[in-house]
Amino acid sequence: MSTPTPRLAYRLNQLVEASGMSLWAVNKAIADGDLKAKRRGRSVIVPAAEAERWIASLEDA
Repeated sequence: MSTPTPRLAYRLNQLVEASGMSLWAVNKAIADGDLKAKRRGRSVIVPAAEAERWIASLEDA
């Protein structure tokens, strides 16, 4: 059985699914500068380390 390769980055829909956040919340965080994204052509990706940092920075419930 092979070990899964760790994810280096997420497309927005993948980040929404993995984090449980809404697409609106992810897009707003990017627009506000709270979440840094990269663009390659039409694709927008968020590095995994940046996604983890952003989620950790959210307020506790």
